[in-house]
Formats: sequence, C-alpha cells, structure tokens
Amino acid sequence: MPRYAIYFAPQPGSALDRFGRHWIGRDAWTDTVLDQPSIENIDLASATAFPRRYGFHATLKAPFVLKPAASEAALLDAFDGFAARRPPVEASPLCLATLGDFLALVPSSPSPAVDAMAADCVRGFESLRAQLSDADRQRRLKSPLTDRQRAYLEAWGYPYVFEEFRFHMTLTGPLAREHRDPIEPELRTRLVDVIDEPFVLDCLVVSKQASPDEPFCIIASQRLQGA
Repeated sequence: MPRYAIYFAPQPGSALDRFGRHWIGRDAWTDTVLDQPSIENIDLASATAFPRRYGFHATLKAPFVLKPAASEAALLDAFDGFAARRPPVEASPLCLATLGDFLALVPSSPSPAVDAMAADCVRGFESLRAQLSDADRQRRLKSPLTDRQRAYLEAWGYPYVFEEFRFHMTLTGPLAREHRDPIEPELRTRLVDVIDEPFVLDCLVVSKQASPDEPFCIIASQRLQGA
C-alpha cells in the first residue's frame, strides 16, 4: 500500500538542491542514483543510506497511508490548494547540527514561521490520512517517546509534531561518533557556499513510496505563492 508525505525540497538546480542530492547520492525528482563525493577513509554510501531512501528533504507531514475513501487525486487537489494559499516563509540561515546520532541541516535560530507551516501541514492533510496500522504503531513505539509524543502518535500518526517538531534536512543515517566525527568537517567545508544566506521555505512537494521496498519519489511540487 503506498505512503505519501508532504516535504520541503529545494528548488531543482539551486545550490542547496545540488549539494543535497549529490551528497546523499540520489535525486528523488527523477529517482536517479547519483555519484557521491569521494572522501578518503569514509564510506559515504553507507553513511547516507537512510536519507537516500527518502531523498533530500525536510518532513512537514510525515509519511501516511490514505484512508480507503481518499484517493491520490484528492490528495493532489488538496495539495495544490494548500500551496496556493500560503506564502514563502523565511528563516535564519541553515547550519550543520548533530541530532541524536545523525547529522542534519537545521535553522541556526528558532523559526516560528517554519514551525507554523509544519503545523499547518499536519492539520491540513489529516482528513486524508488513514489511522496507523498496529505494525506502524509498534514500530514507532520502539523508540523512547515522552507521554506527549505518544499522545501525538495516536492523534496524528507521528510523534514529532507541533511542540515536538524540529525542522531538519537529514544528511546521514544514525552513526556512531567515531564514524560521524570525520564526516562533520567535510560537510562544513562543502556547505560554505550553500548555507550562507537566509533560508526560504518556498516549495512543497508530495513524495510517494509505492511499496515498502521502494524509495520515496516526488510526484508533485508547488511553489508557495500566497499573499
């Protein structure tokens, strides 16, 4: 059964887009495998296997299955309307951060407008989401969750929403520190010309995973053009 998600993805051809898709080794717009940077003594393909499956993105509405009465066409119609009503939002420049045991790009200071956009996405597509399956619920519950995160999981299908949300663009999978530390300076060097300006969230995409064994691919995109 397919899953869908609402993501931010950089505009194709932008510096952030070029960096991200080559770093993780895949273009989710075309489902194309790309050459990755060659870094001495670092197995970048293994380090980036997790984000490569999803494409370079930031999650706004986490992957979900459509309820039986909904359709992909209905989701895309709702997506078009949602994007048309919302303006781009600006945040502080992105910076490299360690989140748990993986590396990601995050805004360098709190960004209420970005957080509000994510909350709107969570609510805006909720009427199309099927309830969590028992298997998905148990998979999520394997992670240590707070009481509030558990409540959000039950109510919204994902524990990291609203106050628990943090905008991030994943650059590696989970790595032990001895494997993460050599990658960090390489990333900082490569990001110098990519993240030195204010970050603008100006494009939303619908990403689809056709089956559990397949990667996510972008099937629709919209520039944010609301007043």
